[in-house]
Amino acid sequence: MAEAGGGLGPAITPAQQYALALEAQTLGDYAGMAQWLRASARGGHAPAQRMLGMALIGGPALYGSAVPADLCEGRLWLLRAARQQVAGADDPAYALFGRPRGDALTSPCETP
Repeated sequence: MAEAGGGLGPAITPAQQYALALEAQTLGDYAGMAQWLRASARGGHAPAQRMLGMALIGGPALYGSAVPADLCEGRLWLLRAARQQVAGADDPAYALFGRPRGDALTSPCETP
């Protein structure tokens, strides 16, 4: 699969990048899926941000060694997605990861 943002041809939208991530997932190309999700998430696409967050939290349990687990980065993407949604603070991701600073679940992700 082509690299996300490889500079070939015209630029594609974050929604198109997300569609490519879903296609890669269907094909079992989890490294490609993560690459396209990151590109789409960086472009502000909330569904990609949510899916990337979940993929990073589940990591190898969901996708093998192609997607390493990273709770802190996963939390970041889930919060970004939740903040864009109409539900906002009612979003389950926000409920789990939008906790106050110093919470035992999120404190390892806070920078000093």
